[in-house]
Amino acid sequence: MFVNLSEPRKSRQQLKRDREKGITEMRGVISTWNKNKIKNYLYNRNKRYSTSDAGMAAILQRFIHTHEFKIGDMSEELKSGFDIVRIISKNSKIYFQTTDLIYEFIRCYKEVIISYDRQSAQTYYHKLLQDYERSVRMVNKKLEIEEEIRIVY
Repeated sequence: MFVNLSEPRKSRQQLKRDREKGITEMRGVISTWNKNKIKNYLYNRNKRYSTSDAGMAAILQRFIHTHEFKIGDMSEELKSGFDIVRIISKNSKIYFQTTDLIYEFIRCYKEVIISYDRQSAQTYYHKLLQDYERSVRMVNKKLEIEEEIRIVY
């Protein structure tokens, strides 16, 4: 990955506006996708849209605000949704705001996750919490590196 140091730095508000604009655009696109299309997007197999933090945040917001998962749903649908959240938490393109959405997802669907774990002898609740912690550490490392680059240049 190359860092272009000749670009002018964007202010925090410009970055926030750009992120919100990207989330709004991706929210409209992602609203019609099924979970398989979402997985293809996350694995960067979608030719039209490349994976971005805004897209991942839009996916998490969709899951949280539409209450897509309920206790007693088909186990494959739940498993697929939980796997999507795990994929997002392992992606290196996420920022802190997205990690907050991951935690909000876990909090929002805690009962559903625990119920699924009991029915199918899985440990998704534990796995999701571990992935969340890993994502926070990864974002912290990324911010440390960006700060070092700013100090040096």
